[in-house]
Amino acid sequence: MSPEDVRLVGPDEITRGALVDYIEEFRRAGENYWQGRRQQVRGDFAGFLREQRDRAAGRSLPADQVPDSQYFLLRGGRILASCRIRHKLTDSLREEGGHIGYDVRPGERGKGWATRMLYLALAECRRMGMTRAMVTCDKTNLASARVIRKNGGVLESEGPVGPTGKIVQRYWIEL
Repeated sequence: MSPEDVRLVGPDEITRGALVDYIEEFRRAGENYWQGRRQQVRGDFAGFLREQRDRAAGRSLPADQVPDSQYFLLRGGRILASCRIRHKLTDSLREEGGHIGYDVRPGERGKGWATRMLYLALAECRRMGMTRAMVTCDKTNLASARVIRKNGGVLESEGPVGPTGKIVQRYWIEL
């Protein structure tokens, strides 16, 4: 399979098994991505899918959250990476989080999947009517900064956030 064989899909186009496998790889690597969803995906996959549709439609969201859409980078039925597109920004998302957050399964890092996924996610942002998208990353995450810049990201600012004072970089990408 070539990189062209990958596609960005919504949660309705993946299987429970593919998502469980994805989550388990993070767990085995000692990373917390997706661990809060582990039991729900295993026990009530239909509920997980319903929740994703509700979030995208902005239904039943806490007051401090915005509508968002979950996507997966799929290759041959296997999830390589995932991203969440937030439909608008709050003050806190402008500081850290931005419009798009993403993660790549540990065994697939360094293969260009994040760059491809962000490219496809930006196309989704265009379809949603956005004219530009903010993407943030920790200053120490050099790989993520490269991915953002490869997709046209221009550094707007960087600064400390949260109690640890970690430095977050904020990039804008014109669509």
